[in-house]
This record gives sequence, structure tokens and C-alpha cells, in this order.
Amino acid sequence: MNAWFRRLILILTIGGGFVGILLTAQSFSQADKVVAYIALLAFVGLYGYGIFLGVRLSEGSAPLRHLRLYFGLQIPFLSSPVIAYRFSTGLQVTIAMIQSGVRCDWRLGSEGQFAILSPEPWGIGINVVALAIVCLLYSRLAVVADDGTVCGPNQSMKPTAGRCAARLKDEL
Repeated sequence: MNAWFRRLILILTIGGGFVGILLTAQSFSQADKVVAYIALLAFVGLYGYGIFLGVRLSEGSAPLRHLRLYFGLQIPFLSSPVIAYRFSTGLQVTIAMIQSGVRCDWRLGSEGQFAILSPEPWGIGINVVALAIVCLLYSRLAVVADDGTVCGPNQSMKPTAGRCAARLKDEL
């Protein structure tokens, strides 16, 4: 995996996961229904999963399908009086069509929102950052080994390009 791309993913998974857990923990005192506690626990689990993936990636063994799934869950933004959903870690840039028109929203940090039967307006959107990361996880920036894991950090005396070149040829 490209070194700069790996660093970005590490920051978004580990850093965003810890920020998300801290922000979600603050919301427990405001929850008043069982559904709210379940949603908060689900977000804590998702943020914890992100931290786990980041640690595995730092050790060179995070499977790409898990990273794709984790960032894929961050792509959709749904808003309606029936259900509302948003999840992001680290960084988000959301472009959405809401009842009042097109809206662009950005946030440095983490956010989790899940609501049932709320006064939210109708709307749909995408997190452009998460979409870009998922696309890049399918690109050459994420060279994978035969077992589906990300090429680990170069601990050998061979250049990284030579070490992963055979794997890249097999993918193409």
C-alpha cells in the first residue's frame, strides 16, 4: 500500500475511532429510550471496529474487504421522517439533496446519527471522502498479497516496488 495512503487510513480509522467513541460516550447521558442505547452501542462497536482495523493495518495484515466495508458504511447519508442515518470517522464531506435544496457539509472529526421517527427532512446524499477512499482501496494504491491482506510495511532490504511487483502483476 502507498505509504501516504496507509497513513491517511491509519489516521481515519484509529484517530477517528477514538474521537467517535469519546463523542458517543458523551451522548449516553442524553439517551432516554432503549433504542437510543442500542444505536449508541452499535456506533461504539463500529468505531471500535475501525480502531481494530487501523491497528491491524499498522501491523500489515488488514484485509482490504474489511476496510472497504468500513468506509463503505460511511458513504450514505439518509434523512427522512421515518429513518435518518449518517456515520463517519475522521473526515467527511457530504453532498446531499435535501427538501430545501442541495447542501454541502463537512466535518473534521467523527459523527454517528441514527434516528427513527424523527422530524428530519427528506434527503439523500453521499460522503465524498469515504467514496474516494473506497475507490482508492480498489486501485493500485492498495496492493494486496495472495491471501487478500494489504502488503505490509517494508521490513526487508528489498525496495517495496520489487517486493510487491509480482502481486500487482497478478491483480492486473
